[in-house]
Amino acid sequence: MYEMADRPLRVADESNYLHWWRMARWFANLRLVPRWSSRYEIASKPLTRVYRRFFYDGLTRSGKIILVCSLLIFLLSYSADSDFLLLTAAVGISLLLWSALLGFFYRPRVSVQRQTPKTAVVGQPLISQIRVSNEASHGLYNFSVRELVVPAGRWPREWQRPHRMTLAPGQHTTLTVSFEPQKRGVLSLSGLAVQSYFPFFLSRHSQRLEDTAEVYVLPPGLKVAVPSLRHIAEQASKRMAQGSDNARQGAALEYAYSRQYQTGDSLRRLDHRASSRRGEPMSKVFEGADEIRRDKVYLLVDLTLADFEPWQRRPRNEEVLDERLALAVEIGLSAQNEGFTLAALATSEQWQPIENLLEFYQQIATCKPRRRSAPTGKSLPDTVIADDGLYILVIGRWQDDTRQLVERWQQAGVLVLVFLLAESEAESGSLPSGGQYIEVQR
Repeated sequence: MYEMADRPLRVADESNYLHWWRMARWFANLRLVPRWSSRYEIASKPLTRVYRRFFYDGLTRSGKIILVCSLLIFLLSYSADSDFLLLTAAVGISLLLWSALLGFFYRPRVSVQRQTPKTAVVGQPLISQIRVSNEASHGLYNFSVRELVVPAGRWPREWQRPHRMTLAPGQHTTLTVSFEPQKRGVLSLSGLAVQSYFPFFLSRHSQRLEDTAEVYVLPPGLKVAVPSLRHIAEQASKRMAQGSDNARQGAALEYAYSRQYQTGDSLRRLDHRASSRRGEPMSKVFEGADEIRRDKVYLLVDLTLADFEPWQRRPRNEEVLDERLALAVEIGLSAQNEGFTLAALATSEQWQPIENLLEFYQQIATCKPRRRSAPTGKSLPDTVIADDGLYILVIGRWQDDTRQLVERWQQAGVLVLVFLLAESEAESGSLPSGGQYIEVQR
């Protein structure tokens, strides 16, 4: 906690001395020099803007080397009293001026259309297709396209960008622009810059175009294998029907009749004889206990962090939460691949219906961490939407509030699966025994 944004909050039920002690520690550790990642905010100042426009963006690496060397030779020519050195410096400066002047007349005058994906993953390239149309009366030479710089992104090196040699007047072409997001959240892309390196790659002229796009950045994926949700749900349903695992009592399952196969039915319930007679897949139906079709999945994610104190404005480390959200994404995708419908997501006290996968990604990307002072039972819904769905709870800690919530829903006949991604080593192995309790190992 070394930045201005980490100034401790005042907690009402704590002593003033404790608050001022935290303030003193924060002030003693305060970083006086801004982070290098804050260069994007610094770049908005007038002097820095001039530097970036004419030196940083106006010259390539080769042009900067020629400029610096020419200036050094020019200064050394006075002490050495050498006309040769002075002439050499003049040639270098003249070459840069000629390149900049000629490049100005052949500067880009284009229009662009972008196709950018709506979602991205931290650490993985986000590739956009950019259609560039030359609207000038002359050709465009030696040019490339890049995104306007925004925070929380890693851009490829200049020599790694796709490059096009020529583009005739009135013609168009398609180039790819890529970068790697470095932080989960909503990334707002403000526009594109078309840069021409003509001639000789010494100077460059940029045309900045506003073409906004909003990308929802998901946390980096986990290298874990999510078990079959349908298999776990079937086993848990049998135990509930037979009265095990503290669920309601019921009679044993017995075959009743066969019906047409429906999406989501277990392959083990296929009636091969009836399927041969009817010429279409048929599924067996069992009675004796309520057969609940659980085609819908309701996902709950606990956003509370153990090290997020009430006096902190933000947690020290959000990687634990990102891993938990990445597990939720894996479970949601696995549910859809197995024929389930992802119906709703809860990251707070309210359920949020999900119409499509993009809405699910939006909610995952915009989740905010919550303080541990909020019990899990209060930070998640207390009621269920429907009794015939499959409820999946993703947590980082197994607490009494969580246990009471799960047991109350199970006693009401709701099928709940609990996935634990231990927030710390102390939380590992804290889940009770049972097929519906799964601890995911990193």
